[in-house]
Amino acid sequence: MSSQAFRPRNWKEYFGQENIINNLKVYVSSAKIQGKSLDNILIHGPSGMGKTSLAYLISKVMGQKIHILNGPSLQKPSDLISTLTSIKEKEILFIDEIHAVTKEVLEILYPVLEENKLSVIIGKDYNSKVINLKIPDITIIVATTELNKLPFPFSNRFAINLHLKNYNVIEISQIILNASEKIGLKLTDKLAVFLANHCKQVPRVAINILKRIYDYIIYEENEVITEERLKNILAKMNIYDYGLTDIDINYLLILKEYQPIGIETISHIASTPISVILSVIEPPLLIQNLIKRTSKGRMLTDSGLTVLFKNNFHQKKE
Repeated sequence: MSSQAFRPRNWKEYFGQENIINNLKVYVSSAKIQGKSLDNILIHGPSGMGKTSLAYLISKVMGQKIHILNGPSLQKPSDLISTLTSIKEKEILFIDEIHAVTKEVLEILYPVLEENKLSVIIGKDYNSKVINLKIPDITIIVATTELNKLPFPFSNRFAINLHLKNYNVIEISQIILNASEKIGLKLTDKLAVFLANHCKQVPRVAINILKRIYDYIIYEENEVITEERLKNILAKMNIYDYGLTDIDINYLLILKEYQPIGIETISHIASTPISVILSVIEPPLLIQNLIKRTSKGRMLTDSGLTVLFKNNFHQKKE
């Protein structure tokens, strides 16, 4: 089942980010009453927190078609111009990972955001000229996991700025319950909370784990779900307390043996790029207070050490 099936279709199905949703309800209602498009929106926050789902939800409640583009694929102006010249009034353009577009593409977006104007250069060198094309009144939504990579003059042009905060266990359990209903998986509130404690407090991780558990239920032809059964399934998938995987455990073991330790040394020992450590491994560990960053380097917290001893990971080194 595709991730699209799990995306919220109305406000009630989007759990967490309560303040953001409450504000968006006002903005959307106001735009509809005025008969205009929604102001441009910048969404930023960690990976897997629901930025794309929020963009899809906005298109649903606005009743408008959404056009999806990915930042890494927008490397030259023509990659964006074709979409801008075909989009219709009040429709939505969503660009994910906007920080990955080139400077030339950003320059195309400036006048679009400011004046709904597309500036196109025709010809070369001395024979070139700039043609300004009026584009329809649309909503541009961009999302990024790396807000610091966006020029301030660019990010400042978005009238609505949304920062997705971390989820708590209860919010993740609500997401799990809602998703389980969509696939016909019978989970109690207690079982949903149990699974939520194995999802790194990240919605995307929760949905992916739920889909894999559903695979086991189908494969084993047994619809009876207990906490013990979920524990066994998670163990088979090498998913531990807090949603830790083998790569996370290996990272924690390195810290236990060498702490305090710098990021470059961790990268060398784990044979893992620094970018992966910073963007994938560390964020959930920091959110769940399993590690801490100090002036001397990375260190385990008491909770991180407890996890290793509780699961006997301290006795083995990958």
